[in-house]
Amino acid sequence: MMNLTDLNLRHLRLFAQICETGSVNRVADMSNVSQPAISVAMAKLEARFASVLLSRHPSGSLPTPAGRVLLNRLRRMDGQIAAATGQALGAVARRDPGAVAQAMERITMRQILALIALSDSGSIVQAARRQDSAPATLHRLLHDLQGHIGRAVFGRGPVGMAVNAAGQRLALGWQVALTELEQAHDELKELEGRVEGRVKVASLPLARTRLLGRALNPLLADHPNARIEIVDGPYDALSRLLRSGGCDILIGALRSGRNLQDLRAEALFEDPYAIVCRAGHPLLELGRPVEFSDFAAMEWVAQRPGTPIRAAFDALFKGRVANPKASVETSSLVLTRALILESDRLSMLSRRQIAVEEETKLVYCLPLARDVQNSMGSRTIGFTVRENWLPSRLQNAFLDRLRAAVGVVD
Repeated sequence: MMNLTDLNLRHLRLFAQICETGSVNRVADMSNVSQPAISVAMAKLEARFASVLLSRHPSGSLPTPAGRVLLNRLRRMDGQIAAATGQALGAVARRDPGAVAQAMERITMRQILALIALSDSGSIVQAARRQDSAPATLHRLLHDLQGHIGRAVFGRGPVGMAVNAAGQRLALGWQVALTELEQAHDELKELEGRVEGRVKVASLPLARTRLLGRALNPLLADHPNARIEIVDGPYDALSRLLRSGGCDILIGALRSGRNLQDLRAEALFEDPYAIVCRAGHPLLELGRPVEFSDFAAMEWVAQRPGTPIRAAFDALFKGRVANPKASVETSSLVLTRALILESDRLSMLSRRQIAVEEETKLVYCLPLARDVQNSMGSRTIGFTVRENWLPSRLQNAFLDRLRAAVGVVD
């Protein structure tokens, strides 16, 4: 994330008020801040974002195209900060509609960043190191913040000060809100014709094969100065990263139900499951489709519980005489492949996960009897984003490339 410590929330809101009223003098009267002080604050903002944000005329001040870009993101940011703050205030906000605005007037950027740092780090010492600050300074910021909120957002943990559940929710909401400033930074460059922004992608196992590569190569050919960050891992960790604003897009097998709370998903294609083995496997030598009974003596490499493919694996054998012996559970495709190649073990995988290995005849998909094949099922591959996410031009271009890649990925 861009460095936000030098940004002043009050200055950002003064800018938004100037855009809305068209008058520096009127905002000065409304906010009880002198006109010269506001002019200095606006000059600092323009230097910080390297853009002319206001067009000044004798009749007043209006936002430039760059100013409108920033204003749009600031409105989104303020709305999300207000929503998170209102949730933290709870009954107080419901009794007094002005309580959220009053709290937001007192809360500073440094206090917000201090809470986020403590939530992410788990201890005041580590949070202070992350903020390049002294623990005592961070402690004071957090105590002041708690006073503005009017309820406890941190307490004593096993290793010292730590956020409580309310503090975690508040930090998460604020962290997502601040991504709007990073989006504004990238969009201001795009306005100048410089597509130099960043796309942060979280990738489940499938996307580490052809789909992601065939989306990124043409994107980078069109926008060579773009920066792509890719992180992989299990769904729970990546969905937390997505919800916190640590990534923009999560690619892989789609989830449903409570897993999609505050998120939205778009399906790209169905990926059928197959039962995979090495070349020369005894079941390949049967000369006929494989029946359920043929699996009785086989050992399996299974995906870890909680994944769609593991659910399909368990459902395949539920109530069957031939219960599978899953001696290894792993989410690693590399390890699964190694175990299959060096033994007679089988594994249920998706066809696109093993497309390269199958083409090079490193592994084979067993021919299955009709009742087995009809029970195999498939998983839906797509991407997931935050429900209220507004992509930049570069991020939209990536999604377009991702959709187009579906047609060329075999």
